[in-house]
Amino acid sequence: MDPFDEFDVAAVAALVTLPPSLAERRTWFAEQVVAAHERVCRFAVRFGWESRMRVFWSRGIEIHATQAGLWRRICELCSLPPGTPAPTPTLAAALEGETLLVIDPARYAQVQPRYAAAAGAYERLLAHEMAHRLHVAILDGDEQAMGPVWFFEGFAVVASDDLVGLEVATPADVWEHVAAEGDGAYAHYAAALRCFMQFVPLHALVRAAGRDDFAGWLRRSLAGGA
Repeated sequence: MDPFDEFDVAAVAALVTLPPSLAERRTWFAEQVVAAHERVCRFAVRFGWESRMRVFWSRGIEIHATQAGLWRRICELCSLPPGTPAPTPTLAAALEGETLLVIDPARYAQVQPRYAAAAGAYERLLAHEMAHRLHVAILDGDEQAMGPVWFFEGFAVVASDDLVGLEVATPADVWEHVAAEGDGAYAHYAAALRCFMQFVPLHALVRAAGRDDFAGWLRRSLAGGA
């Protein structure tokens, strides 16, 4: 599939696996996936990464009714041992093995109420996971070069055009945003990245993020010394 082709929603809907209780919403879920994909395509074009964009969810879309079910499936796809603890209590989506996995909107609202309440939040949740795959593709498959958590999560937030204006970072306080933890941290990470993008092109930031001295490199860049 050409990632920039107009998708047939009915064809995408055929790729959706979901609980029987949500069967009547199959088309809606397909529409959300298509809209999310188009959102990331626009970002890729904006920054000249269209050659790295593809349909990262070609093996299907799975909607899970519970976080436990979602995590079990992620473990299966990633060949993780049974009983492996989930990485975060707010787990809501993933894109592994060309399969897009996500909890249903009602569960998402319970798990991440801070983010889920905004209009279009579910579409941006899906786009966020696709953006991670785009990030890896830009790096020629080298996930280790994605940089620290704040950077690659901030990248996915920016790529999905999410959390705009919730936090405003400046060079004076940007490192406080970088160090954020817990609920709401993604908004801080995005604020930090958007701040750095005012001084350094995103392409350069992506290529430098895997450096051992990335933080020092950023400090020099803000000071005009990079």
